[in-house]
Amino acid sequence: MKSWGAFLVTAMGFLVGMILAGVGGLSAKTSLFSSTEITQQKKLETYWAEAGLGEKELFELISNSNCQSSEKYFLSCINSVVQTADDVQMMLSEETGLLENISQFNPVYEKTEREKLQAFVLMYAHQKNHQINFENLWAELLSQERSEKKSALIANGINSFLSVYKDPHTYILPNNYYEEVGSQLERSNLFVGVSFERIKKDILVRKVFKNSDADVAGLQSQDLIEEIDGIPVADLNLQKISQLLKIPEQKTFVFKIKRQAVAKKITIKRRYQGLNHVQFDILSGARNYALITLTKFNRGVCAEVSKQIKSASDKNITGLILDLRDNPGGQLDEAACLAGLFIGINKKIYSVEYFDPVKANEVVLTTGSLLYTGPMTILVNSSSASASELFAGALQEYKRAVVIGEKTFGKGTFQESEIWSKNNHITLFRTQGFYLLPSNFSTQRTGVNPDVEVSEPHVQLREESTYINPISNQKYDKSTHQKHSIFYEENLKKCALARKEFTTDDLILKKAVDILSCRTITSTLANQFNREDFN
Repeated sequence: MKSWGAFLVTAMGFLVGMILAGVGGLSAKTSLFSSTEITQQKKLETYWAEAGLGEKELFELISNSNCQSSEKYFLSCINSVVQTADDVQMMLSEETGLLENISQFNPVYEKTEREKLQAFVLMYAHQKNHQINFENLWAELLSQERSEKKSALIANGINSFLSVYKDPHTYILPNNYYEEVGSQLERSNLFVGVSFERIKKDILVRKVFKNSDADVAGLQSQDLIEEIDGIPVADLNLQKISQLLKIPEQKTFVFKIKRQAVAKKITIKRRYQGLNHVQFDILSGARNYALITLTKFNRGVCAEVSKQIKSASDKNITGLILDLRDNPGGQLDEAACLAGLFIGINKKIYSVEYFDPVKANEVVLTTGSLLYTGPMTILVNSSSASASELFAGALQEYKRAVVIGEKTFGKGTFQESEIWSKNNHITLFRTQGFYLLPSNFSTQRTGVNPDVEVSEPHVQLREESTYINPISNQKYDKSTHQKHSIFYEENLKKCALARKEFTTDDLILKKAVDILSCRTITSTLANQFNREDFN
């Protein structure tokens, strides 16, 4: 076995990699990263331009002869066009094979990669694929963008091509961009603290980040947004909506909303503060519970969580809730450190198996020292991915925590970095194998099944339903997990000590508090955890 220090695998959460790389393969139904990432995306355009990414690299991949050579190549080229067309408010017609302008909201924005490509699968089956001239389409797309932004547009096209031709998590990125921008513990000080989603034609608040400008102003999850600064949002895609919040000089934003059918106006005042990816709260009452919200496994997360737990030592904490909802993953060394705080050092936290049989597989051990031994729950949803899935699944297998919420996203592959052969100023992150939980179960496509299932009123997207070419995990497609919902629900009914004073519209959080409040359940949990498991 080897600890993290000897294990050199570049591992970024699926959304971190996909959004920072400019991949259009993720559905526009959710915008889990709002004005921060849009601002960073603007900076990324500069990185792409400085890297010198140009039409040469694009047309080496995308030419009429290449694109018509096979169905897979055809769909890869189609994806490069349809995902990039969104950025310049155009769409590719499956009937004419030509680009059309989109002046306002169009349902095409709401489709996943898989959904967008289905019509073109039929086109290829009906042998109508030759009506599409990819070189002309890309020439038209490039003519729509200013010269300084063309490199970013080309990057989007190449990454969308790779999403189908290779897999959804193989992508290119300018050298050092992740180190300089993507791995910081704090968000941009332009982030006002709100993320959006679209359900049908309604734009809703998906999440309001605690202590953010949006939180202070009173914006709430599930608020229906009608206007921002007098601009109707129903006919805009989510990227355009987020761009309304990115202007550095603008200090206030007026939201016209409806909350439970009641019209309101809320003014968000930007304070230019940097929000940490770790938020710590105490749920006070007859018993005190620590609530740690972790939005990404960025550098310094483990140390920050450790500091917060130690600072709460005098609060008489009787239970801990770790909220990993909408957490896209991040740095696996941070996950290995964080897990050690709850199960101890040098415990098997996950392993990797390479596709290449020549390469030696590795086992990764926890690096953090045991800090908290009390009852614990982990909250997940369909947008918990990569490192957050590994963390939740590992603590579930050790019987150290109760996992509550929705089945997770299902991103169970890892990527390693190499200098891209076509441009030495760009890094290629290539998928090389599977992450495996301590039991050797893979989360790829199947995700982590919660012990207690509770659904949220949000859009749900997962690996298997989002992408057209997700990697299969047939070798590991046998989950050993047993759902314990009946055990928990039956004991909750009997438990008279469940906290009645705690009220919230957050059903998953409420269930976590109920479980931690039930001594029958927490005592059972204490007896189940075995530090010698998976040795």
